[in-house]
Amino acid sequence: MDKTETSTRAQWLHHRTKSNYYIPATSRWVAARTQRQFWLLAPLLVLATFVLYHSSDVDIDVRIRWQPDSQEEPPPVLGPYNVSRAVLGPPTARFRDTLRPDLKYITGFVAGGYTNDFMTYVNIVLLAQFTRRIAVIPPFSPSHIGYNESNIPFGDVFDVPRLAEALQTPVLEWRDIKKDIGSVAGPMSDKLGCWSSWAPMETEGPRAGMARSNTLEDRLGLDISYTTVPESCKMPEAHPYVSTWQLVTLGFHSGWLRGTQENQPMKSERPSGHRTFPDEQLLCFDFLYFMGTVGPFEWEEEYHPGWQIATKMHFTPRMVQIANDFLMRLFDVQMEEYIPPFISVHVRHGDFGNECSRASIPTSDCFAPLSVIARRVQEVQDELANTRSGLNGGEPLKVLMTSDERDTAWWDDVRSLGWHFVDHGPRGEDTAAKFGKWYPPLLDSVIQSMGTGFVGTHRSTMSLIAKRRVQDWQGGAVRDVRWGYPGADDH
Repeated sequence: MDKTETSTRAQWLHHRTKSNYYIPATSRWVAARTQRQFWLLAPLLVLATFVLYHSSDVDIDVRIRWQPDSQEEPPPVLGPYNVSRAVLGPPTARFRDTLRPDLKYITGFVAGGYTNDFMTYVNIVLLAQFTRRIAVIPPFSPSHIGYNESNIPFGDVFDVPRLAEALQTPVLEWRDIKKDIGSVAGPMSDKLGCWSSWAPMETEGPRAGMARSNTLEDRLGLDISYTTVPESCKMPEAHPYVSTWQLVTLGFHSGWLRGTQENQPMKSERPSGHRTFPDEQLLCFDFLYFMGTVGPFEWEEEYHPGWQIATKMHFTPRMVQIANDFLMRLFDVQMEEYIPPFISVHVRHGDFGNECSRASIPTSDCFAPLSVIARRVQEVQDELANTRSGLNGGEPLKVLMTSDERDTAWWDDVRSLGWHFVDHGPRGEDTAAKFGKWYPPLLDSVIQSMGTGFVGTHRSTMSLIAKRRVQDWQGGAVRDVRWGYPGADDH
């Protein structure tokens, strides 16, 4: 390895560790009180140093090549769950050239909107835990903001090093194993065989019996041939859900054998038209949103094993800092510690209006009015006053609204209640212009999680995840607002 290669590797290792986790490279020894004590301890110290040095799993190539008089920055000492432990080196044009032959991995794809995609990635990590594999998480797909937008890497939103430490296993992203993702020229094409958990659910229309389509495959440079998962993976009483435990079996050779004997690979939809059985080293699925352990949609259940993963997925320090900057301006304070406790509210209208239309109910009757939402907010105020006495000096907490509602009159009514909101538009924070179209919904989700209390919209996955974060991260009080017909939230 020449000096240039060593420098490149050191820079790569530093890049993958600099955001959060550093392991101190020095230790402090207390001097012996007397010269005699020192000479008695010296042989033991030498022996201990020798044993620790030679038993360390730090990359030996990096350790011996950097010299104290070097002009380069010394490489960090890497923790056991660092990305570099799970790959052969920096990302390559062909992802297989990056994977370690002695390890196994798992990945999947998405096409369901930011929050639903987050839940899908949680399911991927959950399967990784059960199959003793390393999760490779793709970027988020811009299905809800327009496919002309670029993907945003998972690790730009969520703190991957912190997640890996919490799970005590490396967690990878596709950008860790394949280069040129997101470039103008695009990545090189890799052929891959994957399982389709969606094909047996798609029973009508032109794509009946086919895998779930998505844009990530093209953007990741993947040419995939899918094989339908075995019939045993279906949950007959919970269509279109598939069983977590049955999918786990496909991560082991015996399960792979049974699955490939039952179903043959479908032709790739790319020009190659190849047919390839599911890969055994990189286990992959087309769509894992509909996955359950004992029943459908377990995200509201305390026992849901996926939430034990999701609650460890914290936002990056950068995302938190941007959100704090917004809150300081909103509440007119100069320091983060002066941001007052608040109740975050999420009201989802948008596409929920389609359900109102199908039921022939005007949205004015279908959606809960602000007076109903205010009643739920008061319930949270009262609960916090009883359970956390002295909070905010005994004064009612401020209320911060987030919503996809576009009616300016509705927002005027929110303001008339004395509630606050982050204006992402050009006359406010102009968030999309400053950071990109991804950031208004992303920052809303960060801000929602910061509430001491939370009020959300029933059946909204964004509200559901925010509610559980406030419960876990803030120990907060939470409520849902039901909707769909007049009086839906009466109680």
